[in-house]
Amino acid sequence: MTLMDQSGEGTLVRVQAEAAAWMALLHSSERNAEVEAGLRRWIAADPLHAAAWEAATDIWNETSNLPRRIPLPQTLPHRPAKPPYFRPVLALAIVLCLVGGGFAAKYLLHPRVNTVVGEQRTLNLEDGTRVELNTDSHLVVKYDRQFRTVVLNSGEAYFQVAHESRPFVVVAGERRVLALGTAFTVRRDDSADNPLTVTLIEGRVAVEPVEITDAQAPPPKVEILSPGERLRVHRHAAASLDAPSMEKVTGWMRGQLIFDHTPLREAIAEFNRYSPLKISVASPQAGSIPVGGIFRISDSKSFARAVAETYNLQLTLHGREIVLDEGPPQTAPAP
Repeated sequence: MTLMDQSGEGTLVRVQAEAAAWMALLHSSERNAEVEAGLRRWIAADPLHAAAWEAATDIWNETSNLPRRIPLPQTLPHRPAKPPYFRPVLALAIVLCLVGGGFAAKYLLHPRVNTVVGEQRTLNLEDGTRVELNTDSHLVVKYDRQFRTVVLNSGEAYFQVAHESRPFVVVAGERRVLALGTAFTVRRDDSADNPLTVTLIEGRVAVEPVEITDAQAPPPKVEILSPGERLRVHRHAAASLDAPSMEKVTGWMRGQLIFDHTPLREAIAEFNRYSPLKISVASPQAGSIPVGGIFRISDSKSFARAVAETYNLQLTLHGREIVLDEGPPQTAPAP
């Protein structure tokens, strides 16, 4: 199964042809800045385009050592000269035809989707499932006849799962989330104290270990979530359940970060996920200040200025970093 629209196989063939055409144009004498910009736009327009281009590039590289001149018998009539890029493109076309099935199996069955820092994307999988991919995330889709599997290697995603007989599974680190017709978010951050967070918005999901490493150990606990519950897997403690505000949990899909008595250091960590302009706090006391409000994800500077003004903090800009620290002590006015 692949990421396709309603035209199914027709879409796959069309995208393969487009990828081959772009490859031919890129290696022709007509290549220029406008062609390169058009190719980048085409790749960014659809995850299927990106997977097709990666496959075409691999095939091009693998066939780069094909002979560019094929000896012909002397008795054959003279043929007009072909453009210098004719034979490489012909080789690419032949390889695409011969390995069409392998092309789909190797690349389009497992499309990889990435977002950079500050980027968010919406994906519509072939079964009707909608995925909202948050900043700096990496997703791999692996559908087959038995399971609809998505691997979240890093970052955060919202899943609105289409009803179907095949289970929908999200694998994130050492856990997998099993769902049937539901909506939930999964966040994976291996560097955090809570490397995995699963929040159920509607429906029902089960969270379980990917594999059992000790056959003698008791069966692992399977966590069944109800709507509104959040499971946080802790690095050095047992997993915990709570019921956060769904408005806060899904705020990033509306371009918002919502804080309510959130320690400043945690609020800063959230903002730093979305921008190359990083914020830091110099003192533990300042990092513990509880902050609240609704802020635009894309405006780290306004957040830092608002916090500095509200809590009398010093704001200093060092290159691509904003540093917040406790301000000078207030002097009591003279009587």
